[in-house]
Amino acid sequence: MGRMSGRSRSDRVKSRSMDNTLRLADAVSVLLQSFLANERAFPSAEGQVSYSPHLFGALAVLDTEDAVRPSDLAKVLGLRPTTASSLIRRLVDKGLIKRGPHPTDARAARLSLTRAGAELRAAIRRQDMRNMDLMLSALSPKDQDRFVELIEQVAARVAEAAAAADQG
Repeated sequence: MGRMSGRSRSDRVKSRSMDNTLRLADAVSVLLQSFLANERAFPSAEGQVSYSPHLFGALAVLDTEDAVRPSDLAKVLGLRPTTASSLIRRLVDKGLIKRGPHPTDARAARLSLTRAGAELRAAIRRQDMRNMDLMLSALSPKDQDRFVELIEQVAARVAEAAAAADQG
């Protein structure tokens, strides 16, 4: 009687977990496909540029950090030094960031946003907020609060796993 359909409770729990894993993978795939591939409905940076994780990541780091060294930017973005150098060169050439002397280390360069870079970063942030508002609009205010709490828990767990991998 304790078994339904010939499966143990443990098997049912594993099956439900796998079902949830697949459902989550499908939902995340739909979100990514919608937001990243449908530029008409969800324009990146208000349609100013196509989505680029390295470009968007670099602007986000430089928006929140002062006196960022190129090597520090590479580390935060998880890029090899040569890839980071190429990215930095492209961003400087596009007038989005500037290179200057580091305030505390004469041997190092400092990267910072230009006015154009700050404006593009602001456009990215505004578009991100519109996208988040759209996602939250599918939920009641109470469910929105719970969803945000849960996604924060997920983000913390992923950050812990990433930190552990970096140390190991």
